[in-house]
Amino acid sequence: MRRHWDPKRVRRIIALSLAAGASLVLLLFPVYSTMSLSNGAPDHVTASTMFDVMGPSILVPLLVPVVLAGLPLLVRRTAHALPVATTIALGIFTVISSATIGWFYVPALAAAVAAVTAPPKPWGVGEQAHIAGQH
Repeated sequence: MRRHWDPKRVRRIIALSLAAGASLVLLLFPVYSTMSLSNGAPDHVTASTMFDVMGPSILVPLLVPVVLAGLPLLVRRTAHALPVATTIALGIFTVISSATIGWFYVPALAAAVAAVTAPPKPWGVGEQAHIAGQH
């Protein structure tokens, strides 16, 4: 039996992956830099991660978009309201945090919007019926 991929589910998985990837980049890669001056010239430059600068408290804002993108995947056969609500919440988070980390989550937001607006028909179902002559 061939498994059919639901376009909404695939796009939700992509949104979750993009949100988790953005959070990992923000957590593990240096996004802060400091420069010390000596006699008016740059002397020493150091780069720090968000975790180094803010400590464990940064985990909460970095997990919010991951949870919002992943929640529709955890609840099977959800009503349409949950994915729409989490997508709106992800959009609000992205806009509010756009001065700092929000722009990193725009791709995840785009995938979540694509999941909400995707047609409900699984890929492959219509093609098999069309090939067999059963419309």
